Amino acid sequence: MSATKEKEFRLQGASVSEGVAIGHLFFLPTYLQESVAEFSVMRHHLEAEVQRYQTALERSREDLLFLRFSLKKENSQEASDIIETHIQMLEDPMMTVHVEEKIRSTEKNAESVFSSVIREYEKKFSRIKDPFFQQRIVDVLDVSKRVLDHLAGKRVNLSDIPQDSVVFTKEISPSDMATLQASRIGAFVTQQGGGSSHAALIARSKGIPYVSNIDVSIFQKIGPSCIIVDGKSGEVIFHPEAETLSKYREIKTRLKTTYQLLQQDVFPVTETMDGYPVHIYANIGNVTDLEEMHVYRPEGVGLFRSEYLFLEKHTVFLSEEEQLESYREVALKTQGLPIVMRVFDLGGDKNPDGFLEEAKESNPILGCRGIRFLLKHPEIFYTQLRAIMRAFQDSEAKILLPLISDPQEILEAKKIINIVQEELKKEGYTKIFPIGCMIEVPSAAFLCDAIAKEVDFLSIGTNDLTQYTLGMDRGNPVIQDFFSPNHPSVIRMIKMIVTEAKRQNKPVTICGEMASSPVFIPLLLGLGLSEFSCSPRHIPLIKRAVRKCTLLDSFKLAQKVLQMGSYCEVTRLLASLDESEASS
Repeated sequence: MSATKEKEFRLQGASVSEGVAIGHLFFLPTYLQESVAEFSVMRHHLEAEVQRYQTALERSREDLLFLRFSLKKENSQEASDIIETHIQMLEDPMMTVHVEEKIRSTEKNAESVFSSVIREYEKKFSRIKDPFFQQRIVDVLDVSKRVLDHLAGKRVNLSDIPQDSVVFTKEISPSDMATLQASRIGAFVTQQGGGSSHAALIARSKGIPYVSNIDVSIFQKIGPSCIIVDGKSGEVIFHPEAETLSKYREIKTRLKTTYQLLQQDVFPVTETMDGYPVHIYANIGNVTDLEEMHVYRPEGVGLFRSEYLFLEKHTVFLSEEEQLESYREVALKTQGLPIVMRVFDLGGDKNPDGFLEEAKESNPILGCRGIRFLLKHPEIFYTQLRAIMRAFQDSEAKILLPLISDPQEILEAKKIINIVQEELKKEGYTKIFPIGCMIEVPSAAFLCDAIAKEVDFLSIGTNDLTQYTLGMDRGNPVIQDFFSPNHPSVIRMIKMIVTEAKRQNKPVTICGEMASSPVFIPLLLGLGLSEFSCSPRHIPLIKRAVRKCTLLDSFKLAQKVLQMGSYCEVTRLLASLDESEASS
């Protein structure tokens, strides 16, 4: 007797990264403190529950011992010392005797008892503002996550996921997204995460379809059924009928063929139909992306997000020599092309597992992030600058400051930069690095005349500029339909920045998502931009879009858009141009 075929059904989510995936569901659990289940344990099972907790502690200790051994082999003494502290925490009576006694007295499961103890500890020491105690909290949370993972049965690593899996999870972190193998993942479906989150940007750069705003918990018990993810429409299709499956297989094949043809049409120099030269650079977050970018022949790296080299290690508290080794590999893989190194841009959603002490901010998106974090922690800034400047002595490299909101921040940053350059000069490192800043908040846009005087170049980050101008969280899927750089206020700010940069003869690059979308290219050209930095796989699309433009038509389009007063007007106009292009 044959099994009854499941009926096709569809769920509508928010489109985050385009593309089509056909694969099998893989549910990736996330073990967060707030989701730890609490249940009673029968009295005669309490000692077994205590033993289960002790086993989790021991396995966590084994993890850390191996990690400490690896770090010592790499001569990473500072990192090794941190891990040694974590090992000692696992032997602290708070972690051992206190939790074990509480399991027995409350007759509750180990996860809930352990989590409650950690919350008590966190609440107690969060009132103490001394940096030592703040860092102690960060360390405890790090260790506690490891213990909870072992209690839950060790969290699945992304590298263990079967080929062509459609991964369902509550939320995917930027560091996890940065380290996964794109070839193994068919698509992501998450409950949280917006189209402009950092995880979303990485998914698009890797060409992974991604749909958010789907309640993934209800599918936790679904077996390995066939699933289709339409990253463009935001639809997720379960148990597709034969006709649906055939249709999407055709679409997937067509998309792949089109992209392969575009890859063959890649030339180092790009210009508009009327001969206006345009420079296309790559946004890079790790060494793998750096290796792959050469296929697309960019003119250089317009934005290297240095924090992603270290987020996967869950720390940026690395020694100069550790960072130097990583940056030298970057310099080597760049193969002589110019590169813009953005210093650590941390905070907000780039804070995995809360390893920064600022993790307890009520609103981290508006808190101590970017240049604010670096100026508050000058020792981290100083160490990174030394490593970068030593590694790129023989390269055409520039240094980029993130999230500048006031010229004074640039002056403070330049004091540290000058100290480092003077020190290195005495050590035989004589290269002087051009300094630029990112324009990502309205205050910087309105003060771009004063800011441009203090730097050698400007870089417009349209994702954060849109977020802060519209007052919308770029990672919130609920407002996904309203979050767009189409808004006239954002477009007028871009025009203002470009005009002032040209007046002061300072180069300006656009490196946000606008630079990765062909539909925006005519408008951006018309606003006066001629330098674009986007994810490597989008370079063929952007080059093709540039070659279809004329400067005069782009200028007329920009003038028309600059006269518009609403998001809807701009959206309709750009959509009509996109449809006209698609039909021609």
